[in-house]
Amino acid sequence: MKHSPSLFNTHLTKQEGFTLVELVVTLALAAIMVALAMPDFGETLRSWRRDSATRALTSSLHLARTEAIKSSRRIMVCPSSNGTSCTGTTEWRNGWMVFVDDGATDQAFDTGERILQVTTAPGGIASLTSSGGMTFLQFFPTSLMAPGSTAGATTGATTFTVTPSGATSATLVNKVTVSRVGRATVATTHP
Repeated sequence: MKHSPSLFNTHLTKQEGFTLVELVVTLALAAIMVALAMPDFGETLRSWRRDSATRALTSSLHLARTEAIKSSRRIMVCPSSNGTSCTGTTEWRNGWMVFVDDGATDQAFDTGERILQVTTAPGGIASLTSSGGMTFLQFFPTSLMAPGSTAGATTGATTFTVTPSGATSATLVNKVTVSRVGRATVATTHP
């Protein structure tokens, strides 16, 4: 007996893959999930630049303190845009230099004094300022530090504020506090 084809007994071929609609919906959902999961990249970049400049500054301060103790000489750190002279300002974002201050009473870089380190302007920094009008830091062999202005050194601590370029109200700044004994501590706060 021969069977005739039935509506219930048809052989369907199995399809594999995605339809265009399924693919578009999947991609749209993936894009939404990535947008929600990923933080603002601009803010992440600003934080990275802020932290990079802070590490460079604290590294230079540590070098100055260590070298002063090790060599029994006065070591100066001052803002410098060219690496051969101090600028005499409270704005350090254009770079700074660390040098042995053989003419310890003048608190300035003189010809023949040895430069220990020159740091060029850190990228992406809007400002890097010292508190209280401090235009240099002088580290003594006793491990004490004197921040000062060109009018003369004073004893005490100073704080540097590191603000990245493009900062918004949500952008955090780093505060680098240098104690009287020359130790630097970093706190990340709102401006």
